[in-house]
Amino acid sequence: MRTLSPPTAPRQAPVARATTRHPLAASFALAIVSSIGTTACSPADRADEAESAVEEGGVRLAEGIDATGLRERVAQFAPVEIGFDASLLDERGRRAVKALVEASDVLDDIFLDQVWSGNRALREELATAGGPAAEAARDYFSIMYGPWDRLDHDRPYLAVGPKPPGAGYYPEDATREELESWLEAHPGHRKELTSYFTVVRRAGDGFEAAPYSETYGDRLEQAARLLREAAGLVDNRTVARFLQARADAFASNDYFDSDVAWMRIHDNLIDPTIGPYEVYEDNVFGYKAAFESFITLRDPAESERLERLVAHMPELEAALPIPDEHKYLDRPFTSPISVVTEVYAAGDTRSGVQTLAFNLPNDARVREQEGSKKVMLANIIEAKFDKILRPIADLLIDPEQVGEVDFEPFYTSVLVHELAHGLGPDYVTGSDGLTVNAALKERYSAIEEAKADVVGVHSLATLAARGEYSEEFLRRVYVSHVASLFRCVRFGVTEAHGEGCLIQFNWFLEHGAVVPDTTSGRFRVDLERIRAAVSDLAHEFLMLQATGDYQGTGELMERYGDMPAVLTDAIARLDEVPVDIRPTYLVKEMMESW
Repeated sequence: MRTLSPPTAPRQAPVARATTRHPLAASFALAIVSSIGTTACSPADRADEAESAVEEGGVRLAEGIDATGLRERVAQFAPVEIGFDASLLDERGRRAVKALVEASDVLDDIFLDQVWSGNRALREELATAGGPAAEAARDYFSIMYGPWDRLDHDRPYLAVGPKPPGAGYYPEDATREELESWLEAHPGHRKELTSYFTVVRRAGDGFEAAPYSETYGDRLEQAARLLREAAGLVDNRTVARFLQARADAFASNDYFDSDVAWMRIHDNLIDPTIGPYEVYEDNVFGYKAAFESFITLRDPAESERLERLVAHMPELEAALPIPDEHKYLDRPFTSPISVVTEVYAAGDTRSGVQTLAFNLPNDARVREQEGSKKVMLANIIEAKFDKILRPIADLLIDPEQVGEVDFEPFYTSVLVHELAHGLGPDYVTGSDGLTVNAALKERYSAIEEAKADVVGVHSLATLAARGEYSEEFLRRVYVSHVASLFRCVRFGVTEAHGEGCLIQFNWFLEHGAVVPDTTSGRFRVDLERIRAAVSDLAHEFLMLQATGDYQGTGELMERYGDMPAVLTDAIARLDEVPVDIRPTYLVKEMMESW
């Protein structure tokens, strides 16, 4: 799982290869000379979309969107240059980083297909488009990784129709009900169709699964060659072992051994994380893993300072506000923490809002055997605090409490959020190996992200009660966390982190832990009530996971998933505050001379 400018496993329809254009893309010129529909739209929907589309010099925008509005959407993302100290790398290290960046770009291209199989053809059309909206359309496409706005309920900003719920992982016209019905009738196919690493296609009257190694074969072979090249250049054997194992996994479609190898990396400077991980893009079942990459340099001194928190993991598991029968008191809590400087990122993590930290792997088998690794992207966290959270607090937090919003408690909260992904149930209690992810399906991601938030804050309260942190620091944690909810909700409430933050905000509002001042438009944190509110909400999330309660999860999400008027008004006051950052990676310029 990852924290955003905060995350956790078929009728034949050809899946796009590097040289294959999506049939809709080819037929409709992908919103450049006429409107596009997807098979998720009815013909009537498609006709309505074409009629309502606004043509801006060749780029057909969705209804209600014009060139000025699209430029304003791009401006929500503050440009930030992401650099690093290249003097830390010797000549071989620089060559290794270059190979890893090139491999990352290959996976970035695959991720475009995973979002929608028409994406790369649409990008090609946008590249040659002209007119007042063209530049903004290209920019927003590069931010959103597609023609749908991740900050606006995945509504299209180009005339393409609705986003397929199954992204590029399933036939666009397949519904979850159809898939579930077919799986019930063909249980022998369930394993491969619900695998994290397959694409589902139609096959006659049914479905079949195509492994990623087949679907993206040529590009994964290219990425594997680059990983092996980097493995031969790095001077750390554990990093080399991971890169070799990951290259092998791209061909075998079995990622277990390479995930274990990643967990066993140590004493390294170059710190790569590359492969298929998060399942946020799959809104049918929440099973399919998206490709992404983080190329980073590890800060050993800062990592060691934070390792002390890992030593408390067993007692934090024991202190969870649920019955002991649902706790994992014998789990190995040897999970390492890495504090790193981000050098480059690609794929899923680059889409929309940028990642601050992540906790991987998500494979429950690896977590049971090895634990999980928490990686903090220090330079990204600092950039987000300075450009986003501080200005939000200045506008929305009660003047008497705004001084409590500080970088250190924010940074610590991000850390414990990642630690909290490793706390609580991985499997449904009493089941025969049923994972929480599989039980909660598409509802899992939002609940897991919100759980990590409140369990993280609950864990800091537990540590404060034991003298690890002061009450003053804990007070700053509570206020900083509430300020961060405003930041997070702006991601869009169809995004897992944004939806999870909305649930928290509404819960705190209902329980009097967050008190709005309708006159000033600011919010005060009730420091007594928020303690209980955090603990009680942590209990709710953890029990839904422990029992695999899909229906109960839906009921909670429905009850607390609407934007209250006070929050809508507050968000409207943040027009001048960036929603997130838009990174430019200086390594690309450096590589030209390497």
